[in-house]
Amino acid sequence: MLNLRNISTHTSLLLVAAILFLSIVVTPLRAADFSLSWPTPNPAFSQGLQFAKFLQKTGPDKLVTSGAYGCVRNNGYKFHEGLDLFPIKRDTRGRADDIVFAAMNGVVRHASRTTTHSSYGKYIVLEHPGVQPALYTLYAHLAEIDHNIKPGVSVRVASRLGMMGNTSSFRIPLDRSHLHFEVGLRLSDHFQSWYAKRPFNSPNRHGNFSGFNLVGLDPLSFYESYKSKSIATPLAFIQSLPIVTKVRVRSSGIPDFVKRYPSLSTRLKPGELPKAWDAYFAAHGFPVRIEPASGETPKGKSPYRILSYDEAADSASRKCRGIIMHNGKHLAPSDQLMSYLELLFNP
Repeated sequence: MLNLRNISTHTSLLLVAAILFLSIVVTPLRAADFSLSWPTPNPAFSQGLQFAKFLQKTGPDKLVTSGAYGCVRNNGYKFHEGLDLFPIKRDTRGRADDIVFAAMNGVVRHASRTTTHSSYGKYIVLEHPGVQPALYTLYAHLAEIDHNIKPGVSVRVASRLGMMGNTSSFRIPLDRSHLHFEVGLRLSDHFQSWYAKRPFNSPNRHGNFSGFNLVGLDPLSFYESYKSKSIATPLAFIQSLPIVTKVRVRSSGIPDFVKRYPSLSTRLKPGELPKAWDAYFAAHGFPVRIEPASGETPKGKSPYRILSYDEAADSASRKCRGIIMHNGKHLAPSDQLMSYLELLFNP
C-alpha cells in the first residue's frame, strides 16, 4: 500500500486522485493486470491540464517544452530523453518535498546513491518484467533514495522510491529541482565490453544501467495513449511507432536484445542461427524490432546496409538526433545509430 505519512491532507488527496485516474487496468498480460501510475504527486496531467502545470523548463526564459521529450533544447539541436517534472510542494528552505513513485510493478535493477557519479545524480532504474517487452523506467536527480530500494527488490505500482531533488554531477539550481523520468529499453547485457573500447574519461560505475545503454521513448505520448485507452499494452505502443529506417546487419550471433525482448523479434526455429539480422528503428534511434534477415547478407568491410529510410518520419528528430546520414550517393548510419548497432550486435 502507498505510504502517505508526512504528506499534507491536501497533497494526499491530490496524489490519490492522480493515481486512481492513471491506474488503468487493461487486457491481462500473462494473467497479470497492467497498471500505470504518474511518478509524482502532481495531478495536472491526469486532469488534462497544459504542460506548464507539470513540466519543468530549463530556465525562466525558456519554453515550457524544454522539459519535454525530443529535440526540445538549444533551439532544437539538443535531445532530451525523458520528461522533467517539477514539484508541487517545497519545504521551508525551498527544497522539493515531493515523493517519487514507481510507474509500474517492477524490480529495482540499479540505485546510484552518489551524486557525482552521473549527470543523473542520484537515480534509480526499475525493470518491469510483468509487461511485454520488459520496459525500464528511470528516476533521476533524486534528493534521497529510500533505504529499502536496492537491486533485486520488488516494488509495486505507485509505491514510494525516494524524494525529488536537484542532484547531478553538474549544478541544477534549487529552484529548478525536478524529477527526470524515462521509459524505454536496454540495448545490451554486455555494456562494459563496449564502454571499455571507447575513450571515456571516467569509469563505468553503473554496469548495464548507464544512460548510454538505455534508449527512451516519449513518456508523455506513452501516458497519453494509456489515458485515452487508444493503445492497450506497451507492446502495442511500440508497434505503433513509425519506422524511420531498416538496417541489415551481418552478425552470426543471437543478440541478447532478442533474447531479453522476444516480443520484439521472431521466434527462431530449433537450431536456427541467422547470418544476418534486420533491425528496425523509430525516430531518435528507438529500436522497434529485430528479426532474422531473409535476404542477402551484407558484403564488404561494413557489416551494415541501410535497406530503407523514411526521411519524412525522421523530420522531427533529424535536427538533434539524426540516425541516418548521406555519404555521397549512399546512406550510412549516423554516429549515434552506429553506437546503438554496436551495442546491439557487437559490444
